[in-house]
Amino acid sequence: MHVTKTSHCSTAFAIFTAALAFAPIAARADDKGDCLSASEKAQQLKDDRKFLKAREQFLACARDVCPAVVKKDCADQVADLDKRTPSVVIRAKDKAGQDLVAVKVTSDGAPLTDQLDGRAVTLDPGVHTFRFEAAGNEPLEQKIVLAEGEHDRPVTAQFGRGEAVEAVAQKKGAPVGAFIVAGVGLAGMGVGAAFWGLGLAQKSSDESATGCKNTGGCSQSEIDSIHTKLVVGDVAFFTATAVFVGGIIWTIVHYTSGTKEGSAAPAAMFDVTPATYGRGAVASASLRW
Repeated sequence: MHVTKTSHCSTAFAIFTAALAFAPIAARADDKGDCLSASEKAQQLKDDRKFLKAREQFLACARDVCPAVVKKDCADQVADLDKRTPSVVIRAKDKAGQDLVAVKVTSDGAPLTDQLDGRAVTLDPGVHTFRFEAAGNEPLEQKIVLAEGEHDRPVTAQFGRGEAVEAVAQKKGAPVGAFIVAGVGLAGMGVGAAFWGLGLAQKSSDESATGCKNTGGCSQSEIDSIHTKLVVGDVAFFTATAVFVGGIIWTIVHYTSGTKEGSAAPAAMFDVTPATYGRGAVASASLRW
């Protein structure tokens, strides 16, 4: 059989033409498969709260080459993720409170930036650990929890904050002096109560023994002895009460004041004025703060 050159060329041309005809169909099939695959991956990543990677996949299936239904759904998902993906604005300050620019920042061990410029950085929702490194300063770490939809959350690293923390720790030490003052006051209140008991017991005993309650025949020495015990009890109890209150206030001032040095002992003054009342005695005390 003899095949001419012309017929051979015609056959080759026909094969080439057929290949060109089927090429767009094969390409469209590949694109459709890629779009569907990207959509499935994106949805799984979104369910796993990996919003950044999910957005990349949704963008891949929102291309014009993708089927119209898939394209629209993926575009809608991108818009939804843009609303739900949180972001942070990172800042750093030196010991003097001035902004720092050259700061290396990592998030969960992954590099984030080497220069701070005030721009927002998007991150997946969840717990993140930031590490800050600046020349001349000890590295700092800060852990935060980012919620979905939380945009432009400020995250600030304060270098040189250790001194302030140490000062606060010193301030929060136990105020031993205040405890001693309160203890002395409490003991003095017990002494005053004891003298009251002695005076009232003697008064009851003398009245029963001599009958002076009804006849008025109690001796002056008996009356003086009773009054002395009651007055001592009044003075001791009310003075000790003021001392006890002073110790309590000193303690409160210590834990609420700015510095340890600023929580000095309170300046207290006591005015005790005994006064007879019938056959007993009372005393008044005032605390000037």
